[in-house]
Amino acid sequence: MGMNVDATLAYGYDLGTDEDPKFAEKGEYGQPELPWFDSEAEDDDEGEKGFVEQMFNHLYAQIDNPPPAEYDFQRQKIAEEHYGIGVQHSGSHEYTGYILTVPDIQESVDWSDTLALDPAVISEPRPEWDARLATVIRILGITPTQDGLKWLVFPSYG
Repeated sequence: MGMNVDATLAYGYDLGTDEDPKFAEKGEYGQPELPWFDSEAEDDDEGEKGFVEQMFNHLYAQIDNPPPAEYDFQRQKIAEEHYGIGVQHSGSHEYTGYILTVPDIQESVDWSDTLALDPAVISEPRPEWDARLATVIRILGITPTQDGLKWLVFPSYG
């Protein structure tokens, strides 16, 4: 049984992968080097706690008086709603990339489908989106290597 492939269009930053982050704060061997990230962190139920789980746990911890949340997925949902952002996964399960996005407009197609792009929509300035993403980047303490915010097209298999 094969995997379904999607192509997604979203606005944001390509954060790279666990092994090859696309931001400046990297250690000697290319791993993320951030005060809130532990490359050896483990989750009681799920094994390894990856970059995205730790990222959302950090964002959740910065919210004043957040609602209680016992599990990572609950903290992620609260942080996504609070900051108005999300993370899309690119690539495959074996080699997953992370795209920090605003969920306001995301389009995807699979297999033989097509997506017509309206140049007016993708060229329109988005100061509110830019501000949301800038806030999250500042809180995370990362410096993306991508040259500013962009509309990104990326594959994902699932």
